[in-house]
Amino acid sequence: MRHQLMIIVLTTIAMLFGASIQPAYAADTIPCYQPTRLSAGYNARVTTQSNLPNRMRSEPSLRNNVIGRIPAGAEVYVIEGPRCEEGFYWWRVQYGNLVGWTAEGNGWNLYWLEPSGVVGPGPTPVVCALPNRLNVGGNGRVTPGLPNVVRSAPGTQSTGAYWSVVLGEIPGGGVFNVLNGPQCGTDGRWWWEVQYQDLVGWTAEGEGINTYWVEPVDINAPQCAGFMVSRLIPGGLGRVTTTPNLPNHIRTLPGYANTSLGLIPAGGWFTVMSGPYCADNTAWWQVSYGDVVGWTAEGQGNTYWLEPR
Repeated sequence: MRHQLMIIVLTTIAMLFGASIQPAYAADTIPCYQPTRLSAGYNARVTTQSNLPNRMRSEPSLRNNVIGRIPAGAEVYVIEGPRCEEGFYWWRVQYGNLVGWTAEGNGWNLYWLEPSGVVGPGPTPVVCALPNRLNVGGNGRVTPGLPNVVRSAPGTQSTGAYWSVVLGEIPGGGVFNVLNGPQCGTDGRWWWEVQYQDLVGWTAEGEGINTYWVEPVDINAPQCAGFMVSRLIPGGLGRVTTTPNLPNHIRTLPGYANTSLGLIPAGGWFTVMSGPYCADNTAWWQVSYGDVVGWTAEGQGNTYWLEPR
């Protein structure tokens, strides 16, 4: 009888107080013990002790998506923080054009970020300086020669766009549809979402301030027999290409046999007045260069001598 009474008492105590017995903390409320060393409004850099990159995530948690990587030794601008999540201190930072959350350390004795001692405004944002020539809803073409890579997102992994992977290539001369863009990538290049046959992804327009890898093309434009699709537009601007770095003759009429009125130097800009007129297996355009008005050839075979602005 005494044993039965003891069991009843113990059972009652368990029912009364058992529900309130919890672990010291839940998985989502693990405290952060590692002292913070960073401050919002200052720069920080990824430590080179382990020579490993630091992951950037969409939100401050190991369970959120990785949106990029910051190389060892690279500097970031600290926007806000810290946020304690899962035992780590997280900071919202800017690396180039990329903004996300990254952990300061392993939560105990190893720091992955360190203060650089530089007051903001942080790293200079990536600038895309190449003037755009494509248009959404139009068509483009890879310039003759090398193919253009198509990626899953703008930018390259080596410049922090960790999620950007190669999906395929568009060969030189390949024509594609322009779906979206442009977006300035982490690599300082303008990227356009395009469709080439069954391949859909992002491709770069070029690099620097005057190097184009793709160009606009009118698939309905007239094409002269023995020559490629013309690229110039009446009323627009054109330029003599710098490859092969030779001048272009302006002639009285379309055709190589007609009298030369002068030369347009390599890199020289002109106004397109009319055309094209097909002669001698190429396209001829009436142009105005300085005080000279006449006809000049767009190219020969698979080589363009003129290009649109």
